[in-house]
Amino acid sequence: MLVGPYPGCDYATIQAAVDELERRGPASADTLTILPGVYEESVRVYRSDLRIVGIGEVIIRGRLSARQPDERGEPLGTFGTATLFLGGCRVELANVTVENAAGCGDLVGQAVALYAHCDEAVFRNCTFLGYQDTVCTGPLPEMSMEGKPFGGIPIRERHARCRQRYVDCRIEGTVDFIFGGATALFERCHLHARKRSGGGPVYVTAASTPAGREHGYVFRDCLLTAEAGAAPVYLGRPWRDAAKTDWAGSLYGAPLHPDRWDDWEKPHARATVRYREFGCRSLVEPLADRSADRPGYQVDGRSDEPPADVPPGKDGFGFRTDRIPAGLAAEVLFRDSAFLTMKGV
Repeated sequence: MLVGPYPGCDYATIQAAVDELERRGPASADTLTILPGVYEESVRVYRSDLRIVGIGEVIIRGRLSARQPDERGEPLGTFGTATLFLGGCRVELANVTVENAAGCGDLVGQAVALYAHCDEAVFRNCTFLGYQDTVCTGPLPEMSMEGKPFGGIPIRERHARCRQRYVDCRIEGTVDFIFGGATALFERCHLHARKRSGGGPVYVTAASTPAGREHGYVFRDCLLTAEAGAAPVYLGRPWRDAAKTDWAGSLYGAPLHPDRWDDWEKPHARATVRYREFGCRSLVEPLADRSADRPGYQVDGRSDEPPADVPPGKDGFGFRTDRIPAGLAAEVLFRDSAFLTMKGV
C-alpha cells in the first residue's frame, strides 16, 4: 500500500492507510510504503505483522502535549500525546522521522513522539525528535506512581513482554527521553541531549524494567552527544525500582554528571536497580566531581552482577569495566525471537 501526496497513491494520509490495513485483518504480513513529505498527523497502529517503510525524507509530526485539554477539558496526560503509537507484534519501522513538536517539557509538559507498546518490533534508520519523554517503550507499570491507572491511548492487546530492537537510529530529548519497561537493544544509535528551556539536568533514560526481567535497556556501540548548554547529563534514573540499563562499547560526547546515574530521590532504589557500563569511553572533559559531598551507598550481591573484581562507579551506584560481555549481543538478548534475530532485521 502506498501513501503520499501524489496522484496514483492509495492514500494521502498515513492513518487512512493504516485503517484500511486493519480492516483487512492480519491474514498475512503487509508493507506500508510512505513517499517523501511532512505528514502532520498523529497515527495509531494496532495492526501486527506490518512493515512501515519511508522512501526519501518522511516526517510524521504531531504537536500534542500532556497539559493540553482533552475532549472533556481534562489534561491530555503523557500517554495521550504520542505522534506514533504502535500496539501490535512483529512490526518494523524503517527510514522514518517521528517528531513531537509541542515544545520543551518545562513549558508544555510531557510530549511523546513514539509510543512503542509492541512486542518483537524493529526500528531501523529512524529519527525520533522531542523533548521530555520522546520515546516510550511499553509495557507500562501496572499503576502510576500515584497509584492510579494510566490513561491515554487505549491498549487493545496486552503483551506479557515487549522486545524491541533499534538500529542506526537517532533519538533526541531532555528529560527521560527514553523510558518504559521493554527489553530494548539500541545498536549504533545516536542519542542527543537537548538543552532545557530553563536549564537543568538531562536524563537520557528512565527504565521501568519489570521485577524479575533479565534485561531492560542495552545501548551497544552508541554515541551520546549534547547540545551546547545541555548539562549535566545523566545516563539514567529509575522510573521503577527494578530498572536495568547497560551501556556497552559506547562513546560519550556529552558532559556527564560525575555520578553518571541519578536515583530520582529514591535512595532505596540504589540497592535494587542494575546500572552498568562496559568498555565505554568519554570524548569530553568530565564535569567536576562532587561525589565526596554525598553519602555512600551499597549494592546487593546478586549473582547477575559483574564479577567481584569489576570496579564499581562512584559510591557503588552502577558498575564500570572495560570488558564487554557477549551476553549483551542481539543473538543472546533475543534468542527466543526469530523475528528480532532474522537476517535483514
